[in-house]
Amino acid sequence: MNEARESSGSTALTKMNIDDARRKRIQCYKMWIVRLFLLATILPSIACIVMLVQVGRLEKQVMAVAGMQPDAQTTILSSKEALMSNPNVDVDSLTGDTQEALADTTELQDPDDETGNSADDDGTDTQAEKRVYLTFDDGPSVYTGQILDILAANDVKATFFVIAREDESYWPYYSRIVEEGHTLGMHSYTHDYNQVYASLDAFEEDVDSLSRFLYDRTGEEVKIYRFPGGSSNTVAKVPMQECIAYLNERGIRYYDWNALNGDAVSAELTPDKLIENIMTSVRQNNTSIVLMHDMQSRHTTVESLQQLIDTLKEEGYELLPIDENTPLIQHVPYDTGFGEAAD
Repeated sequence: MNEARESSGSTALTKMNIDDARRKRIQCYKMWIVRLFLLATILPSIACIVMLVQVGRLEKQVMAVAGMQPDAQTTILSSKEALMSNPNVDVDSLTGDTQEALADTTELQDPDDETGNSADDDGTDTQAEKRVYLTFDDGPSVYTGQILDILAANDVKATFFVIAREDESYWPYYSRIVEEGHTLGMHSYTHDYNQVYASLDAFEEDVDSLSRFLYDRTGEEVKIYRFPGGSSNTVAKVPMQECIAYLNERGIRYYDWNALNGDAVSAELTPDKLIENIMTSVRQNNTSIVLMHDMQSRHTTVESLQQLIDTLKEEGYELLPIDENTPLIQHVPYDTGFGEAAD
């Protein structure tokens, strides 16, 4: 009988051990399932972050290899960031194959829209003078000379919204722009948004510094301005109306755009695509201010310039530099006191 009890107890103990081992295995399986689930969820996010960081580093390395100075790298990256987030830029239209409008011109201050002129079915105006103002932001760069050469060969005047380059090798371009009859405009001293838009005082100092810099280089008092990122940018920490009010006090006009080629948005756009982007908007407007960039990572803009000029001339557009008679095309209108210039 004792042997029977011992056998029964041993069997019960063995069963308990087996059940306990089974529970441990199940618990272990559950733990591994949870770990695998977490890994499957978290790893893709980590991989995306790592890839974005690597892409950013690679872009900077490519710029460095191209011989660009640190300030030029900052300018290019900040221009891209600002345009990508600007509500007046349709990034999908710029980078895709669509023929959609690139800007809602009804939201811009374009005085020609109120003239009542009729248009043909192709969107071109039959009565109003067709005017196009070619503008280049962020220069001077190593390609400024090539741009000026193309403009000179075609007897075309344009507008250059420049920043301050401390490297003296760029300084002759400021003088050449003025001497060859183009309009020189301000586009901030550093193009570093964290500095330019840190406060109203910072903005005022930036404008004043660039004004003095350009006067020293050219002897000209520059009285036109383009906000880095446009007046509708979403990166400024100071209210844009305060910045606009300061420009008004200084008698400085500011200009945005209602057509652009998308060169700062993507380096992958071909010259043909850059021209297509511009013409899609230009054909909708009586007056167009075209935004392009004079940047060291975008030679495609230079490559497209001759064909763009040919296309505009063939379609009957007059190419002009911005001056006191240029309509005020502004994303964020303000009581500028310059209404008489908007004919």
